[in-house]
Amino acid sequence: MTKLAQWLGIPRYRADECYMLALRAFSQRKLAAAQAHIDEALELLPGHAEYHAVQGFFAHEDKASERAEACYERAIQLNAYEMLANYGRGRLAYHNRDWAAAAERFVNALAAQPQRPETLYFLAMTQHRLGKNDEAARWMSAAAAGFASSADHRERHCHSWLREFEKLNAVEADIP
Repeated sequence: MTKLAQWLGIPRYRADECYMLALRAFSQRKLAAAQAHIDEALELLPGHAEYHAVQGFFAHEDKASERAEACYERAIQLNAYEMLANYGRGRLAYHNRDWAAAAERFVNALAAQPQRPETLYFLAMTQHRLGKNDEAARWMSAAAAGFASSADHRERHCHSWLREFEKLNAVEADIP
């Protein structure tokens, strides 16, 4: 690439176009096209953490967990607080029942976007799996509020888990 093109930011502009095409293809459930576009964006800007995280997300959606983990790891090397990479790694750890790792990764994702209800939900579920139902209830309450503010139907699911946590906390309180 010529120095003039680099100076004008043409690779950055083209990479952003590819990124937007990838997101559009993904929203249309065209995963192969989405992956091709994000790969092209990464060829143009290989040091962009968000692109690596999205590439990991697409791999995760394609059930390629090892590739997803590698992409997330690269994104985190570039930016330790890349939200999607930390969230994705948390989801992988959650799926593998590595509750402690999942909790740590979801907390890192929250450092980047503190009010993201999906992350709050999974952090609550992770705390529940760790047997910390008081903490789980606090996180789930925050997730329910986040979903409610966007009129998301997942708010009802959060409230059913909150009722379950109340029951578990009541049973724990009764045990001498």
